Amino acid sequence: MRIKKSFLAIALGFSLVGGVTQVPTASAVVEWGLTEDAVSLDLTGASPHVERTGNADRLWHPSLAGVIVSDCTDAGACASVPVTGRLGNDFTAITLPNGNRRAYFVDESPNAATKSVSSSACLTAACTAVGTSTVAAAELVVSRNVKAWGVPDAVVTPDGKVRLYVVESPTLSSNCPEKVASYISSDGISFTKEAGWRLEGGYVDTEVLRAKDGDWVMVMADGPGCGDGVQKLYMSTSNDGLTWAKPQKISGSDLRRLDPTGYEVSTNVFRVYYATAVAGALGDVTYTIKRGMIAIKQSSAEVAITGGKKATTKTTITCVKGKTTKKVTGANPKCPSGYKKK
Repeated sequence: MRIKKSFLAIALGFSLVGGVTQVPTASAVVEWGLTEDAVSLDLTGASPHVERTGNADRLWHPSLAGVIVSDCTDAGACASVPVTGRLGNDFTAITLPNGNRRAYFVDESPNAATKSVSSSACLTAACTAVGTSTVAAAELVVSRNVKAWGVPDAVVTPDGKVRLYVVESPTLSSNCPEKVASYISSDGISFTKEAGWRLEGGYVDTEVLRAKDGDWVMVMADGPGCGDGVQKLYMSTSNDGLTWAKPQKISGSDLRRLDPTGYEVSTNVFRVYYATAVAGALGDVTYTIKRGMIAIKQSSAEVAITGGKKATTKTTITCVKGKTTKKVTGANPKCPSGYKKK
């Protein structure tokens, strides 16, 4: 399952890439921050998928030989993991409620005229080998020439179903045509398309980082033709996984950042991996996989947000005693003895 509790304990510093996003709520300003880790993973390729496995992060990522697997330590040292057979493009895997593992990917045979979003049973718990593939839904078979399409993200919903988020482009009348559709399944094999769009306006590469009842969190990128043409990372939240808040930008234009994947380390703290490339590069591009942390920060005097719910309101007052000034913060702050509220 892609949404995992980590075995890590990580101290965070907020050296923000591209600034801070402020998301207004009824009574608070929530800030999402991206901290890019100062490690070199020495991994290339786009569209990685990560899961926490023991004391390492296991990454499925593309290479010239197809999708390969690497285990990366917290220090950023990555070692190859043997793979048996071919793994599909844009690979992702989940653990179903019955404990079985299943992989989802874009299946494209060299001589085929079509490509599809398909799935296979993992033949091992590690999911380094898969069985026969099954097309997820009839709508998820398209010409292999279709652009701006695919990149499936599978997630187990709070009620035990499986939802697939897929990038689709109903029309190519603009440079930013991508929309995100969703498909639902009770068995993780046969899917039905859900009405409407989950996201519109050119968002791609979705990754659900948390899916709890009334509390969903997603990271994504924008399409290569959107905005200034430099792909960036965004965050959004939802109560049900269907209606999502307007995505909030968390990275800048110094690099192209796309294809994020990650898991929750602690409440509202996520370790993420994503592909990067030089901004403005044309033609064949070499993508490098980087690692970072996304977290919510609190503004100094507003409401704490945990799991999308309002916690205790904290306010700050100023107290004076002669020429001495103190600030006191709390749910119901009071000045110390001898001090008066300014």
